[in-house]
Amino acid sequence: MEDTTLAILFGLISMLGYGLSNGLTKVPLLKIGNIKTVFYRGIFANILLLITTLFYLPKINFSLNYILIAFLISTIAYLSIIAFYKALKIGKIGLVSPVANSSVIFTILFSIIFFSESLSAIQAFSVLLIISGITLISINFSDLKNSHFLKTSSGIPHALITCLLWGLMYFLFKIPVMVIGPILTTFIIECGILLYSGIHLKISKTSFDIPNPVILTYIFFVAFFGVIGTLFFNLGIKIYDVSIIAALTFSSPIVVALYGRFIYKEKLTLSQWLAILLILTGIICISYF
Repeated sequence: MEDTTLAILFGLISMLGYGLSNGLTKVPLLKIGNIKTVFYRGIFANILLLITTLFYLPKINFSLNYILIAFLISTIAYLSIIAFYKALKIGKIGLVSPVANSSVIFTILFSIIFFSESLSAIQAFSVLLIISGITLISINFSDLKNSHFLKTSSGIPHALITCLLWGLMYFLFKIPVMVIGPILTTFIIECGILLYSGIHLKISKTSFDIPNPVILTYIFFVAFFGVIGTLFFNLGIKIYDVSIIAALTFSSPIVVALYGRFIYKEKLTLSQWLAILLILTGIICISYF
């Protein structure tokens, strides 16, 4: 029971980390672009994780095979970031975001099939509430009328790619985490993302010029909270089911919505407040029943 409570706490911290990271990403993305943001985010993330890894070095179990698996997962991670940013760039967020965030369905499905996880009736109901809330909090129904789902210009094809990649990635995290641990797994994945973003910058002939101090500050906190998101997700799945931790982690749109409400003074619609209620109800049910 203590492990379950701790794992749920880790899932909630992961949700908060990803939510704050995503909320802060808007500023550097608009100023320096997608690839450059990912690259400098990667530098900060790897510095933070290197310090953490060195601190826990005596407790880390090194296995070359599983380090390679973690690095392969980083390939999926980077491709998912590029696909998601591309979807946001060419499509409408009210269509793209709910499609991408429904990746939790695939993560849970893969976990049930391959890890033999099972959900109780109340857990399944809670997950359904959370998924409904995730979809409702992001979707803009007016965008549905003028969209062409199968056209690349809608952003939906890239969002679907993101959905599948995220679903696969968060499911696969469990494999290296159980052998080399959450900290080293997170570090290796972030190393891979940094490497791929650097290569991408070089190939696209984009400048490596260091952003101004204000943007760097934003990127630092994007990296800091992003590392918290991934690290605590991995800590959670180390001791509990991926399906439950994923449902909590992917509730991060609630943090993004509230961040936008209080920081950017964005107005929330009635459907978004309803979505927040659904997500909170789902989280409470998973946590206490």
